[in-house]
Amino acid sequence: MPQFGNAKPSAGAFYDSGFTTIDDLLAMAVLYGLQGKGDCRVAIVTMSRPNLAVAGFVDTVQRYYRGAPGNFSQVPPVGMRTDGSAGETPAAFTAPFDLKKPDGTPVYQNQVKRVIETGDPITLIRNYMEAQHDGNAFMVLAGPATNLAAALDFPGLKPLIAAKVKQLVWAAGAFPDGAADAHITADVPAARKVLTEWPAPVVFCGSEISKAIEFPGAEFEKQFPEGSPDHPVIDAYRAAGKMPYNTPSWAMSAVLYAARSGAGLFRLSDVGTMAVDAQGRTSFATSANGKHRYLIADPEQQQKIVTALVELAAAKRQQRRFRPQ
Repeated sequence: MPQFGNAKPSAGAFYDSGFTTIDDLLAMAVLYGLQGKGDCRVAIVTMSRPNLAVAGFVDTVQRYYRGAPGNFSQVPPVGMRTDGSAGETPAAFTAPFDLKKPDGTPVYQNQVKRVIETGDPITLIRNYMEAQHDGNAFMVLAGPATNLAAALDFPGLKPLIAAKVKQLVWAAGAFPDGAADAHITADVPAARKVLTEWPAPVVFCGSEISKAIEFPGAEFEKQFPEGSPDHPVIDAYRAAGKMPYNTPSWAMSAVLYAARSGAGLFRLSDVGTMAVDAQGRTSFATSANGKHRYLIADPEQQQKIVTALVELAAAKRQQRRFRPQ
C-alpha cells in the first residue's frame, strides 16, 4: 500500500500548439475538464510561434482554470518561442479583452505584454518533465513540431522524455492518405526530426477525425446562458464565428484520446512507420518494428465523443490545489 504523499498522481499533460484556431483553445478547456475528472494534471502549455497577443489570452485561460496563486497552486508562464513568424492573430484571442463589466472595467486582464512575461518552452518542458513519475506523462501536439524538435536537441532532454512520456498524440496528417496540412508544412524539417527521433510511441490524430467529429457550438452555448459567470473560452468561441456554429475537433480529439486512451472511444491502426514528404504529405507503412499509429473514427462512438467534449469543455473550473511533486 503506498505511503501518504507517495501515490502516483494522474498523468502529467504537456500541451504544445500553434494556437491558430478556436479548436486549439477548446482543447485547453477539455484538458482542464479532464483534470477536474482526475484523468490528468495539466503541467504546462507551450506555443510554437512568437505572438504576444495570443500568448496573453492563452495565459488568461490558464489563470482562469488554475485560480489565484497560493496554497501550493502555481501558474507557470506560457512557453512561447521568440523566433519565427508571429502569424495571424484571430479575433478569438483578442476580442475577449475588449469586454467590459457593468462598471466599465475589463472582464479579463492581459498579464502578458512583454516577452519576459512568457517562458522558454524547452526549459519549461525540461523542468516540468523532471517532476513527473516515470511513464506518467503524455504530450499533445496541435501545431508545428518546432518546439518538440528543439527539445530533442536539448542536452539530456531526450532520455528524460523516454523515461517520462508514455505517448505523444499529434494532431496532424491525413490517413490513410490525403492532402498536406499546415501543422506539417509549417515546419517540415521539425516534423521529420520528431518522426525519426522521438523516443516514445506516437499516435496521430488525422484531419479526417476533425471532419468526422464536429464540436457543436449550440450545445456549448446552452451551458452558458445570458447572465452566467464570465468564461474566457466561451467568450473566445463567440468571437471566433457567428453563433451557433460547429467547429472541427482536431486538437480536442487528440487531447481526449491522450487522457483516455483506454476508453475505447477511437480505434487504432496497426503499428507502423510514418513518413513526411517534401510537400508535407504524410504516408504510413505497416511495420512490426514501428512505433507510430493513427486514430480511426468509430461511428458507433461518435455521439459519445461529442458529448464528452462538450461536457469537459464546459466544465466549471476546479479550485483544486496540488502540492508540487
